[in-house]
Amino acid sequence: MPKLSDEQIEQARDIDLLWYLQRYEPDTYRPSGRNEHCLVKHDSFKISNGKWHWHSQGLGGVGALDYLVKVKGIGFVDAVLFLVGGEAVSQSVSSVSAYKPKTREPPKPPKPPPPPIPFRSIATSN
Repeated sequence: MPKLSDEQIEQARDIDLLWYLQRYEPDTYRPSGRNEHCLVKHDSFKISNGKWHWHSQGLGGVGALDYLVKVKGIGFVDAVLFLVGGEAVSQSVSSVSAYKPKTREPPKPPKPPPPPIPFRSIATSN
């Protein structure tokens, strides 16, 4: 595994997600409001002011590096090398299939209530 310098990591962290999408995935996003974009296939994925958040998946981050690691599932080292110009890694990034959201298990049905306590008439004597 190649060793990364602090400078390489800093350069990768400075790359904006919109710049990355414009360059490598231009058909995957669209404007969704003033100063805001979303992914075409996932409209709950919002990009604004250099940050992104995928509301339906509970994921968020800043910039392209977080996106590649958290959404695309690319290893940190490979993502940094790709973003700062590592030629050997570029094919692994472009061949990554689109992220598929984790399927959530349907909620389990609630437990049935406990059986009722039998009613007993308490006779009172007068």
